[in-house]
Amino acid sequence: MSSAPVRAGLLACLFLVSACGPDALVMSRMTGVTGTGAISGATLRNSGEMTLELPRETFTGRWVAVREGATQSLELLNSYARGSILRSTAELLSETEAGFGTAILTSTKGRSMRCEFRYSGVNITAIGVCQTTDGEVFDLQVS
Repeated sequence: MSSAPVRAGLLACLFLVSACGPDALVMSRMTGVTGTGAISGATLRNSGEMTLELPRETFTGRWVAVREGATQSLELLNSYARGSILRSTAELLSETEAGFGTAILTSTKGRSMRCEFRYSGVNITAIGVCQTTDGEVFDLQVS
């Protein structure tokens, strides 16, 4: 069996997963108006584009998230075979799959919005708060 079709299939799957980002829901604390949105890049990266559509206004911009505490360790692996000693070294890096993020968005009407959120990369979920330049506050849920 050729590995080319397998590679092509894996690339297609990765493209589909990365193209279909999580959905966002926002609600104004002042008026109760709700909106929906989409986030790109959440599956494979820690940054991407965000769009929030409200009934009379659309906000678009960039989001960036930072994972909490990464740890590194160095281990020495020894293997023995028929009197010969084989030695190799492996560096292991593990990162947590949760952290904090921000989004900076601008609207079709010239307003801007800043969002702060806490996220889980394993489930691709987030909760947070967004605020426009004129002080309107929105609760943010991503799933």
